[in-house]
Amino acid sequence: MFSFNNKRRVEEDLEKIRVANLPEAERARVLAAKEAELAKGRAKVEKLRIKDYFAMVIAALSIVLPYALAIFGVLGAVILLFGFIYG
Repeated sequence: MFSFNNKRRVEEDLEKIRVANLPEAERARVLAAKEAELAKGRAKVEKLRIKDYFAMVIAALSIVLPYALAIFGVLGAVILLFGFIYG
């Protein structure tokens, strides 16, 4: 299947091959440097603030609420119709 990131994946695979073919001491140094770089990237991750949680709740409600209102509207119409027929 066609993908836009094939070039990046090929470059990652080539980098893995290069690292695997290095001598043991050099490989350990390169892997340690990559691990340090990843740890630095993880430290920069921001925590979610209260506004972010509020936005997620609003997004979930905007997806669920129209369907819930439609279901309750249909149920109300059916109850009203049965009230007119049998009441």
